[in-house]
Amino acid sequence: MSKILYVTSSDKNTEEAVKSIKESARDFGFIVRDVFDMGEEFRKHGVNIENGFDFYSLMLCNPEKAYQSIVKNPVRGAVLLPPKQIVVYRNKKTGKTNIAYLAFNRQFVKKLLPDDKPFQESLPDSCRKIIKLIKNAK
Repeated sequence: MSKILYVTSSDKNTEEAVKSIKESARDFGFIVRDVFDMGEEFRKHGVNIENGFDFYSLMLCNPEKAYQSIVKNPVRGAVLLPPKQIVVYRNKKTGKTNIAYLAFNRQFVKKLLPDDKPFQESLPDSCRKIIKLIKNAK
């Protein structure tokens, strides 16, 4: 995994792409913990949202693996949680749906936790599975 930021497009609309990711997640060992309609989230806090703003944030988790990982090393929680977020949005220039995901590679995790060799392997492995999930769902 040489690229850390994975971005792809889909012919599905954003709602269909979100639904497809949710339906496929278990096949890759994950659940979708939450889906945030960011337009609604911003409106709740008084932000004036432009018409057509279409942006979702999906929080994925493998509960058993996450629990076991945090039990082994609690500081992993600070690193473990962020890379389980996928964003789905409408690209205003192309009209297509984009799906973006920040995957952590081994080198990045090693810089964060240099003494945690098992985590340097397991987190990038989970990131690769999420990219496969996105490819399957798009």
